[in-house]
Amino acid sequence: MARNAFLVGAAAGLVLLIGGVYGMSSLSTMSWGVPVFIIGLFLLITGVTVFTTRLAGGQGPSTGVLGRMKDFMGTGNQELIGSGVPCRALITAMRDTGTMVNDQVVVAFDLQVQPAGGAPYPVSHRQILPRLLMGAVLPGRVVQIWADPANPQRLAIDWSALPAQNT
Repeated sequence: MARNAFLVGAAAGLVLLIGGVYGMSSLSTMSWGVPVFIIGLFLLITGVTVFTTRLAGGQGPSTGVLGRMKDFMGTGNQELIGSGVPCRALITAMRDTGTMVNDQVVVAFDLQVQPAGGAPYPVSHRQILPRLLMGAVLPGRVVQIWADPANPQRLAIDWSALPAQNT
């Protein structure tokens, strides 16, 4: 039932979007064309976003098309901090991705995750590196991470715990 509501909202947004484009095509109808276009665009994006991320194959904010984009940009998985499985991870390599989010660098990390009572395993992970920690986060340092219990390859580095020397 909820799935249909989001699809109807997206369809209504598309109709309003098309009506808004028609309304903006003439000076005499532009007064109502612009607001209709903006409302239609909002409804279309909201309906499609909610449908793809929550209902069509996802259980949370890091699923669907927008979730994959968040993971690529290094802004996803933050819901794992405090709710995932706490682990330590050794940074084996790191490189700049060339991507910035809110004027902060997204870094690709190669990590060796060391779960408590389990065998270490490698993970490649992208995440924003806070500017204040740029000199402290280097290969050979150990960071606190939170791993997804259902998918240990999905994780988030907890920057509130300072990186430590590997002992």
